[in-house]
Amino acid sequence: MKLGYLISLALLLPSLESIHAAPTGPTNEFLGPNLTVIHGSVNGVLLRKNGKVLSVYGNAGAGPAKVEAVLLTDSRRDTAWAGCDLVEQGARAIVPAQESNWFAHVETFWTAFENKRFHDSAQQTTKVICRSIPVTETVRGGGTFTWEDISIHVLDTPGYTPGAVTYLLSENGKTVAFTGNLIYGDGQLPDLYSLQDAIPEANIGGYHGFAARLGPLLTSLRKVAAEKPDVLVPARGPIITNPDAAIANLTRRAQALYANYLSIDALRWYFGEKHIQAKAKRVLGDSATVSWMPMAETFPGGLPSWIVPIENSRLIRSSDGTGFLIDCGSKGILESLKKMRETGKLTAIDGLFITHYHDDHTEQVPALLKEFGCTVYASREMSDILGNPSAYRLPCLTANPILVSGPLDNGATWRWKEFELTAYYFPGQTLYHDALLIRKDGGESVFFIGDSFTPSGIDDYCSQNRNLLHPKMGYFKCLDLLTQVGLDCWLVNQHVEPAFRFSAAQISFMADTLRKRLALLRDITLWDDPNYALDEGWARFEPYGISARPGEINRCVLNIMNHSPEEQVYRVAVHLPGGWSLKDVSPSQVRISPRQEGRVEVNFASPKDTPSGVYLLTVDLEWKGGDLRQWTEALITITR
Repeated sequence: MKLGYLISLALLLPSLESIHAAPTGPTNEFLGPNLTVIHGSVNGVLLRKNGKVLSVYGNAGAGPAKVEAVLLTDSRRDTAWAGCDLVEQGARAIVPAQESNWFAHVETFWTAFENKRFHDSAQQTTKVICRSIPVTETVRGGGTFTWEDISIHVLDTPGYTPGAVTYLLSENGKTVAFTGNLIYGDGQLPDLYSLQDAIPEANIGGYHGFAARLGPLLTSLRKVAAEKPDVLVPARGPIITNPDAAIANLTRRAQALYANYLSIDALRWYFGEKHIQAKAKRVLGDSATVSWMPMAETFPGGLPSWIVPIENSRLIRSSDGTGFLIDCGSKGILESLKKMRETGKLTAIDGLFITHYHDDHTEQVPALLKEFGCTVYASREMSDILGNPSAYRLPCLTANPILVSGPLDNGATWRWKEFELTAYYFPGQTLYHDALLIRKDGGESVFFIGDSFTPSGIDDYCSQNRNLLHPKMGYFKCLDLLTQVGLDCWLVNQHVEPAFRFSAAQISFMADTLRKRLALLRDITLWDDPNYALDEGWARFEPYGISARPGEINRCVLNIMNHSPEEQVYRVAVHLPGGWSLKDVSPSQVRISPRQEGRVEVNFASPKDTPSGVYLLTVDLEWKGGDLRQWTEALITITR
C-alpha cells in the first residue's frame, strides 16, 4: 500500500481562539536556552544541544530546523502526522513499544480493517497513521535513554491511546513532562470516544466500554504527578504551568462525569450491580458509590400473550396465525420461524420491522426474505444505512444490504389485523434507530424500542453509535417520545426478557441526568459544544468504503455536522495517496448553520498503474475554533 499526503484543496489559515492551536497561529515559547515550543495545530518542540536538534511531537510550523530524531508519545494520526513528516525528511523515529506496529507496520492494520470493520465490536478509533514509517527505537515505561548528554525518562501513560508514553527531562533547572494527548489546559480532554475500550475485570467488552480508559488515564496522571514536574507540554494547546492543579481538576471532572454516566447505565440490568461497581472503582476509587436510578416496573409474566420471544427477535402473532416480525439477526431465529410454520403455529409473515442496523438485528434479513417473503419496514432516516452498509463507519455493521420496501415517515400509522401500528424515528442507542408502537384492539399497548433502554436506564455505552445530546435530538427526543406514547405503554427491548415501563419520575430523572451530563462535559472537554467530544462521526466521508478500479474517477462526500451553537465556515484540505489526482471539490469551504450538516463533494482518480490494495483519503479541517489535521478518512480498495 502506497500512501501519501501530497494534494491539498485549500490553504489552512491560523485559528482564532482555537481549541487546538495557538490564538494567532504558530508562536514560539521558550522553556530555557535549549528548549523551544512552537504552538500550532500540534505543538512542535525543539531541543537543541551541541549543534543538533531533537524534536518532541514534530516540527509543525518550526521552520527549516534540521531535526536528528523525533520522540512520539502515541500513534494518533491527528497529532503524529507532524512527527511522521520529520521522519520522512530523515529524522530517526523513537516511539512507544506497545504502539510500534501502528508506526512500522500500519499497512497490516488497514488491510485487515477493510473486512474487520463489519461486525466490529471492539470499537477502537481508526485515527492511526496512513502509511508506515521506519522506527529506529522503541521505548517503555521505566526506561531512560540519553541524547547528547541529556537524560530522558519514560513513563507508560495509557489513556487517550492504550500504549502511550510520557517523556520527562530537565531543562533550565525544571522538570518538563511531554504528556501527549493525556491532558489539555487546566484539566480537560480532547474527547470521550477515544477512550472506548474493554474492561476485562468487569467482564465488559470494547463495545460496552464507554470511556473505559478513564481509569488508566487517571492512573497515568497520578504517575506523572508523582514525578513532580514543573511544566507539562501536551501535544496540543497551552503549556501547563501548574500540573498539580490541572491534574486535580481533570480527576475531579472525570469522576463526576463517570458517576453521572453510571447512574442511568443500561448495563446494570444486564451485568448486575457487582459488575458495574467493579468498573466504577476504576475511576471513582475503592469507596465508590453511585446514586442509581430505581429499576423500572416489569410486566407480570414477561410479555403479553400475543408477543412471541425468539432470541432477540419478537413475533407479533395475529389471531389468524399470521405473523409480523421485529428484527431478524440470527440463524436460530429463522429456524424457529420455520418450525412454527411446520407445526401450524405460524401461517405466514406479512411484515418485518427493523429497529436498528446492528448486525445482531439484521444479519439474517436477506435469508428471511428468501424463505418467507414480506414487506420490510423502517424509517426513511434508516433506509440508507440498511441498503448501503459499506458506506458507513459505525459499530456492528452487517455486510448484507437490505432493501427497505416499506419506507416510513416519522409517525406513520397503519392497521394490520387486530393491531394499530405507528412507526417512529427513535435515535437512542444509535443515531440510526427506530421504534414501533403497537396497540392491540381491546388489549395492551407495547412500544418496541430496539436496544435504547433497559429497566436500569439508557444504552449509550458505545460512543461510536453517535448518541447526540442536543435538545430534541438523541435520547432527549426518545425520552420525550416515551411520554408522548403514554406512561401506561409497555416497553420492549428484545435483549430484555420482561417488558417494562418507566414512571414519570424516572423519565424526569434520566432527562435531568443528561442535562447535568452536558454541564459536566462542558467542563471536561475543550470544544464550544460537548457533542463534538461524544460524536466521532461529526466529520465523516460517505461512502466510507470505496471500491474502485485503477484510473477511474471516484466520488465521495465529506459530511460535516456543525455541533457549534453558532454558524461556522469549515475549510478543508484533502490528502490523497502520492500520484493520485484531484478532479474536483465543491465547495472548498462550506458555511453550516448551528446543529445542521453540510456537504463537500470530492472527486478523485488513481493512476492507471495503481496496484491492487487498500488506500486512504484523509482531510484537514480548519474553522473558527479548531485546526485538525488528518482528522477523518475514507477507505479505498483498488481491484484490478
